[in-house]
Amino acid sequence: MLALAGVGTWALVAWLALSQALSPIERLVTGSGYLAFLMLFLSISTHFISRYSLKVSILVVYLQAILALVLIVFDSNMITPILLVIWASQLPGLVSKRLAIISLILINLAFYLIHSLSHESLSAGFTVLIYMGFQLFAYSSSQARLNEVEARIQQEQLNQQLIATRSLLSQSSQHQERVRIARDLHDILGHQLTALSLQLEVLSHKVPDELKPDVELSKHVSKELLASIRAVVKKQRDIVGLDLTAPINALMTRLPGVKLKMHNLLPLTSTELAQELVLVLQEGISNAVRHGKAKILWLSMSQEGKRLRLVLRDNGRGRSGAPISGSGLKGMNERLAPFDGKVELKINGLNERGHSTSDTELHICCDINTQATG
Repeated sequence: MLALAGVGTWALVAWLALSQALSPIERLVTGSGYLAFLMLFLSISTHFISRYSLKVSILVVYLQAILALVLIVFDSNMITPILLVIWASQLPGLVSKRLAIISLILINLAFYLIHSLSHESLSAGFTVLIYMGFQLFAYSSSQARLNEVEARIQQEQLNQQLIATRSLLSQSSQHQERVRIARDLHDILGHQLTALSLQLEVLSHKVPDELKPDVELSKHVSKELLASIRAVVKKQRDIVGLDLTAPINALMTRLPGVKLKMHNLLPLTSTELAQELVLVLQEGISNAVRHGKAKILWLSMSQEGKRLRLVLRDNGRGRSGAPISGSGLKGMNERLAPFDGKVELKINGLNERGHSTSDTELHICCDINTQATG
């Protein structure tokens, strides 16, 4: 919608500006300037530039403002300042609110000077204030739209966390119920079978010799039954691992069109560790899909002594330059700090110019002490 509205507004402004009484040379220069502004606008609104570098995107946005100021010099009807409204709508998401307000003030001061000196208008201040009001409205509307998108993303992440946590709690509850049943079997049947074995032992000394084989067989059966019950109880107590496959699959159901291939996921003994790992993986998957446009991801796990290692790899495009250390990565490390954990982001697949190629792989490695309790 931003691109369509911007292009439509640009077309109207360009047509009105070029319809003025201009010389062929002025018309050629002005037309080239409008065309250059359109190209810069489309490179931002279609996210063509942002896929490479945020700094380049910011530079392109400010080039639009400078170009619009230059075009204002050739516009005697004051139609071209509408381009500054288009420019202001692109600031959210690229610069901070403080920098955006400062930029709006400085650009409009430059607009005021150009309007006063080039067109010698007594109402320059009034005109600038009107256009600045339009710019603030465009900026606020785009910022509100961006805030709504961020809120929707956060809500979706919370829903994913809820689904994953519910899956882990379900596994934990099932395990606790199995242990309770096994413990009751051991306490009740085990006690009775032990008493039965003692009674059979006493009976074996009182019965006639011809009945002793039958009594010995009964003793043997009771002992085997008691051993079987103890084995079942021990097995249920030993099954304490939480499987990450179910909660991670629950996360992936919220990401249609994205595939995750999991390999060698080991059961975890700590519910707290499993939950934090799921949240870290959720952040890694979300970043790979949202920023890297990944469609296929691979997750593997290995254990070396008390150290657990996970590798999340994707087929998305990374960013040029050094590995990123943003707030997302910082949050992951904070989650795993109680478990002596560490998260590293490695980007491979850069071409000779330092730009990410289409087959770039994003690696997220976690080193976690599985014995930590938080």
